[in-house]
Amino acid sequence: MAPKLPIDIGRKIASRKPEGPIGASVALAERVAIQTIVESVRDWILKRDVLVYHGTRINDAQRTSIEREGLRLLVQSERGPAIADFLKLHPRWPELAPRVPEAIDQVSRHGAGRAGTVHALLSRSGLVRGCNHYLVEGSEFDHQIANYLLGEECHEQNRRRGHGALVRIRVSGAAALAAANPHGETGNTPNLITELIGALAWWLATGDNDTGRFEAGCALIFYAPVPASQIEAIIHVPDEELWPHYDPRLR
Repeated sequence: MAPKLPIDIGRKIASRKPEGPIGASVALAERVAIQTIVESVRDWILKRDVLVYHGTRINDAQRTSIEREGLRLLVQSERGPAIADFLKLHPRWPELAPRVPEAIDQVSRHGAGRAGTVHALLSRSGLVRGCNHYLVEGSEFDHQIANYLLGEECHEQNRRRGHGALVRIRVSGAAALAAANPHGETGNTPNLITELIGALAWWLATGDNDTGRFEAGCALIFYAPVPASQIEAIIHVPDEELWPHYDPRLR
């Protein structure tokens, strides 16, 4: 990438005093043809693996299952046992249990549209600081089931299901591009290339490669299970780190 950039590009981006990666990428695009940047970043991605993160809330048994079997695709009709497992300690469980099939049917038809997929995010910070309801509340589908059955009571019950965790996944650059760019490689819709251009521009301007400024991030959607061989680590994230950034409206 470096030979295609002007020698003083970092100084010129910094002179615009960008407040973050987005502003820095705008300044970079004013100095270098956007297509040149896109092609260079695409080539860079294709030559290496990419680390992405799946956010969830799990107990020890579920952690062991992921380590052994990887991440499975969401099959909504099969979620009954997992939902019962974290709702059964609620004092109203005898009343709620017969309604679980109804809740699964309603949410499947009108709620979270994630059947047959595994979701991930490029930015660790995006999952911890931005949309951390996955780590606080757990599976979005299960969360919507609990919300259907319990209303606002569901939040405390969701948090009892385990602890926040980031599943770090290694995928090829080609697989990452395919999963992250369903709407194209440029434009206002988050995508892998645009996000990395922002990181590059910010680093050129400041020397800072800390992605903590990326509190939102590019999502990746995989339509095949993630095998255990691609899972590098399952990282425990304590509630003390999550709670300052939690917003129960994000569900």
